[in-house]
Amino acid sequence: MITEALLHCPGIGPARFDKLRSLGLRTWYDILERPDRVPAAWQEALVGECQRCVDALDTSNIDYFVKYLAPSDRWRILDRYLEQTSFFDIETAGLEYDDPITVVACWHRGRLHTFVENQNLDDLLDLLDDVTLLASFNGGSFDVPRVLTAFHIPELPCPHLDLRWLCYHHGFRGGLKEIKSRLGIARPPDLADADGALAVRLWARWEHFDERGARDLLIRYCASDVLLLLTLSDCILKRSQPTVEDLWSYLPSAEREGATASPTTAPRGPGVAPEGAFGAASPSRMRALRSRLVG
Repeated sequence: MITEALLHCPGIGPARFDKLRSLGLRTWYDILERPDRVPAAWQEALVGECQRCVDALDTSNIDYFVKYLAPSDRWRILDRYLEQTSFFDIETAGLEYDDPITVVACWHRGRLHTFVENQNLDDLLDLLDDVTLLASFNGGSFDVPRVLTAFHIPELPCPHLDLRWLCYHHGFRGGLKEIKSRLGIARPPDLADADGALAVRLWARWEHFDERGARDLLIRYCASDVLLLLTLSDCILKRSQPTVEDLWSYLPSAEREGATASPTTAPRGPGVAPEGAFGAASPSRMRALRSRLVG
């Protein structure tokens, strides 16, 4: 449970953490209800931090937990907010830092969305406005900086959780491809040997030779990485995982025409504000921010 995250509290290391547990103080609420059990030397700082954590939980301030929980405790954020988490991955036109984004895939509110450069990439801004918690694999070093640069925005409008480091603290080391192999997950046959270098070549074939099959395969590859993150999250949290057949059933087909489809919305009664394509958030907020920054 997230309320058992105490290692980020001032002065609390593994030894003091064990000491608190031996005193029957396992959660923030335990400490707030029985502060007299906490040794005097750390009582004030510990009680203060536990109160801040409770306040953040009560107000759904996920960003507070992403910023302050100890790395070994951040899996608790995913555990608490898994149903509200959106997973994303990007592909770029090359392997250099300033190569542009070509494709983005995002699992959001129970469905897969894809975005393609020169087609609907800007629509990603609308989706980000509706995200509660964004998760990626190594996104803190790669995907997020690329998105900020590509869209000329100073920061994401939502907290971001990098699953690479959650995996690290759960014994899954290496890249996503290595972890996938360790878990025994096989991609569909057309993606069996796909990697980042192939993604670059596929984009070049679509951009320069108008090969629709290359574009579709690139979208499927990016989407498959996102779907792997769902299974990886279940593995970290020791939850039941979907079968491989169920997992890949969400992939867009190679013959698919549209790069993305907006979710249908339920009929609205009078006086109810219309929703954006991806939910209730304002679809113009991130676009407006970018417009102000780039003039």
